[in-house]
Amino acid sequence: MTRRAAAGAAAVLLLALVLASQTWAELPRRARFVAAFAPKELAVRRLGGSGTAFDRRYFSFLENVRRSVPAPAKGVMFVGVPEDEAHFFLAEYQFAPRPVFFGRSGELPAGWVTATFGPPPAPDIVVLARFPEGYLEGPRP
Repeated sequence: MTRRAAAGAAAVLLLALVLASQTWAELPRRARFVAAFAPKELAVRRLGGSGTAFDRRYFSFLENVRRSVPAPAKGVMFVGVPEDEAHFFLAEYQFAPRPVFFGRSGELPAGWVTATFGPPPAPDIVVLARFPEGYLEGPRP
């Protein structure tokens, strides 16, 4: 069997599994979603998907932080984020393999940056980047 035939057979099987596991009323909505988001950048597709539906503002914050973290940063500590599994796992996924930690300001290991979700920074804080959802604080020596 050629690769093309194997890929076609896998696609047909996957389509059959999707059709069998979904309600028929749901399929037109999913088809519109795929058609609308397929050509878009990955972050935009993820923002519109169900994996971030629990807190889209938080996902926007994570994506802004991910794009702004300096390359030498050893890890990212998040402050002001709800400390539940969904928020933590999304941050871990977004920043892997760089470690993440949820904590309070002042508990930061050397070389890490702090991403604060929510309130504006105090005047004495060194801000690397500001976002609509929060800000990124520079690494501590």
